[in-house]
Amino acid sequence: MTRGAVLSARNDALANIAIIGAGLVTAFVWRSAWPDLIVGLAIAALNADAAREVWEAARQEHDAAA
Repeated sequence: MTRGAVLSARNDALANIAIIGAGLVTAFVWRSAWPDLIVGLAIAALNADAAREVWEAARQEHDAAA
């Protein structure tokens, strides 16, 4: 549970920074939906990786308890 909370907090902080960056890029550099889409895909990948890591940790704990 602790690892999941740490990953969630990390992902939330990184996502917020990326969203702000995409907003700035969209406002001042590249008026397009692409920065938002790129950040959205990056956030999805980051969360998928964290989910995999938590799944593996839970599987190890389950196997150790059995």
